[in-house]
Amino acid sequence: MLEKNWIQYENVIDYLNSTIKGVDFPGIRFETPVQTLIRGKQRAYKPSKNVQDIAGHDINITFASVDSHLNYWLMYDILQKHYLDTEHLFLQPFTITALDIHRDGIYVIKFFEIILKNLSDQRFDYAQQQVNSQDFTLTFSFNFFDIEYLLDKSKVLELGMVPQIVQKL
Repeated sequence: MLEKNWIQYENVIDYLNSTIKGVDFPGIRFETPVQTLIRGKQRAYKPSKNVQDIAGHDINITFASVDSHLNYWLMYDILQKHYLDTEHLFLQPFTITALDIHRDGIYVIKFFEIILKNLSDQRFDYAQQQVNSQDFTLTFSFNFFDIEYLLDKSKVLELGMVPQIVQKL
């Protein structure tokens, strides 16, 4: 299908990655246990949970539906194959790479033990296809993640190299 449509990507994954509009990374939230002291004073404490379990574990990826919804059907097929695969509990790790203005990597977020959970529905409507762009969302859950910083030490601004700025009046 990619060869027939003259799409310039080497494989299906590159094609799907090119249609990503956004990724919703879960925030971090501390559930603080509270102890009630004498005379009703309440005191909060840090939780004793593992730091990996404090953040949410669901990621939503929003895709732009393109090429007559071709990328939607590719994701649909991937989701079905994942569900029917009884030999592998999890998908291979996913990565998100943040780039600077020169397209150099700043950091990589790697997600491990991934389970695909949801693919939003898609509306097929001639009027919408003509006028408005459509999106769809893929939701997956992960058990572990790791952040790797890619900055070279020579490119990191050190405090000793910061010029002294003095305002003269």
